[in-house]
Amino acid sequence: MADIWSFLQSQHLVPHLLKGYFGLESEQHRLTATGQLSRAPYPSTFSSRQTNPYLKTDFADNMLEMVAPPSQGSRLAVRNLTMIQEVELAHLKNHDFLWPLSVPPVFSATDLHFAGQFNSRAWVAQYHDYLQAKYGTSRELLTGIHINFSFDRHLLTQLSAHLTSTTESAIAWQNQLYFQCAQAFVAHRWLFTYLFGASPVAGNQLSGAPVSFSAPVRSLRNSNFGYTNFAEETITYASLAAQVRQLNAMLANQRFFSLHEFYGPVRLKGRATDLADLLANGIERLEFRAFDLDPFAASGIAPTTLDFLELCLAYWLVTRPRLDLTTARERNHAVAMQDPTEVFAWVQREGGQLVAQLREFAQTIKAPAAYFHALATVQQRLQAPTKTPSGRLVQFITSDHQLLNFGITTGQRRYQLFAQDPAPVPVLAETYSVQKQRLLQAAIELGLSISFTPALQISYHHQSLSLTPTEPLIPSDITARQFLCRYFTLE
Repeated sequence: MADIWSFLQSQHLVPHLLKGYFGLESEQHRLTATGQLSRAPYPSTFSSRQTNPYLKTDFADNMLEMVAPPSQGSRLAVRNLTMIQEVELAHLKNHDFLWPLSVPPVFSATDLHFAGQFNSRAWVAQYHDYLQAKYGTSRELLTGIHINFSFDRHLLTQLSAHLTSTTESAIAWQNQLYFQCAQAFVAHRWLFTYLFGASPVAGNQLSGAPVSFSAPVRSLRNSNFGYTNFAEETITYASLAAQVRQLNAMLANQRFFSLHEFYGPVRLKGRATDLADLLANGIERLEFRAFDLDPFAASGIAPTTLDFLELCLAYWLVTRPRLDLTTARERNHAVAMQDPTEVFAWVQREGGQLVAQLREFAQTIKAPAAYFHALATVQQRLQAPTKTPSGRLVQFITSDHQLLNFGITTGQRRYQLFAQDPAPVPVLAETYSVQKQRLLQAAIELGLSISFTPALQISYHHQSLSLTPTEPLIPSDITARQFLCRYFTLE
């Protein structure tokens, strides 16, 4: 740590440690007022899911995938995700709502069969059918939050250049720094499962899971029965080279359909999707896939969760800890399957030690108050498991071990709050005018590229529209969508 820390200080890079970028992805089911799978078709006003960067679907057409544009800091990241969700909410009909939990309710045999067939994305039909045959429909219907994270580019460039030697390039060091953070997350996954797990009950029977188990648990989705590869197909995090070799072997032996089938807790992401490019041009971000939807946060994730994750990653980047990954999977599974009102003594002990180290680190780097607030939240949850999301959900579980009433009430209330707000995109109302909100809403529906920094801008290919403080003149006889279509020569 000493060498890296002294370099960061000498180059005035310490403030850049907490200037990372987040890009959030949320998966949520569109259900009817009674908690059944919605048969509503995918909105025809949305551009193709094959090209729209923000609005997609996953395994089934009712399983909405909402991808937010990246931003610096937790609050803007959550705002951007909420913005995408509100565009989806505007197109719900017939009392449909978005299910707020990672595990769907128990679907009837008819609903489950329909979910398995409800996929109009012809370009992924073969992959869809492969997943259904291998993992089962119920397992593929689990949802969650994916957190894409990248360190401040200037910080990483300077640090990689400093560490570069005659034997290792700057790209190799960048890969190593990102991979060590991925390893540290995997080693501490049990802590994140304890703090943020929120899938205490099962819906339909998951393939590979026991027919009955002691419910409630902390996070069925994060257990070995949930959103993961089969045990015999577990991918290593022992080293970057070993992981790449194993993934290449899985593809060559047709054990995996594609790299998309790697369900590890962290994926390494670069500019392209192939592993050769990843090694040659470098890891550009980490995709964390082990977060349940937080039913107590309107967007499915709280800013404090992102603040805690970012502080951990900055700490691991600087300290480069030595890690033992041999029992990581078993420890995480034990925590995931534990009664959510209980806590292992070792979780409190080791979690408390990490929090103390993070607090000292935060003080040293003069972290903003939000990061200390995140640590206080984590400390409270370590001391009282009933303050964790799963611990709080226990009171809403009915005698038949379900959260149907809670899910319907929560989802419908959120839709009603949105519908009653006069703003087109309520989360943007304090920052942008109604006209700008409508332009952003239309841009998202059309799949145009939007950027908030350094100024608000909508782009398509090599053409762009800057939304300056002076409002763009939209004729009164056309809509925001029509204006954008004319401006960019669409449709």
